[in-house]
Amino acid sequence: MNVIVGASYLLVAALLQVTLAWRISLLQGPADLVLLVLLAWMLQEPARADWRWGVLAGLILSLFSSLPFWVPLLGYGVTAIIVRVLETRIWQNSLLTFFTSIVAGIITIQATTLMYLWLNANTLDLGEVFNLVTMPSIILSMIFALPIYGLVGDLTRMLIPPAGET
Repeated sequence: MNVIVGASYLLVAALLQVTLAWRISLLQGPADLVLLVLLAWMLQEPARADWRWGVLAGLILSLFSSLPFWVPLLGYGVTAIIVRVLETRIWQNSLLTFFTSIVAGIITIQATTLMYLWLNANTLDLGEVFNLVTMPSIILSMIFALPIYGLVGDLTRMLIPPAGET
C-alpha cells in the first residue's frame, strides 16, 4: 500500500509542478512541489520511506525535463539520502528536519543542474543564479511547505493505518 500511495503522491506533485507551479515563481525561482511532497512523504510516521523514493522522484521528473535523466535522478536521490541522515543522526523532530531538508534539497538539486550546465560549457554567474533562482525557490518552497506537509500527513493517516491497527 505504501508504494501505491507514495508513487501517487509523487506523480500528482510532478503533474502539478509541470502544469501549474512553474507559473507561480518569485523572480525566476519556482517552488519545487515534487521535493516538498517527497520530503513530507519521507518524514511521515507510517511510511518511513527511504532513499529509493528520491530515485523514483528523479525518474518521474526526468520524464518531464529537458535535462538528461541522470540530473534529476542524482539530485533527488542525494536529497533523499540527506533527509535520512538528518532524521536518523541529527534531529528526531520531523518538522525541523523537513525545513532543513528543503534548503539542502533545493541547493543539491540546483547544484547538480549547474554542474551539468557547467560541464556542457554554459557559463552562468553563480551569484545571479543564487540570487535569482535558488533563494527565491527556497522562499517560495517554504511558503508552500506547511500546507503540503499537513496535506500529505493527513492523507497518509487516512490511507495507511498505523502498524498496530487493522
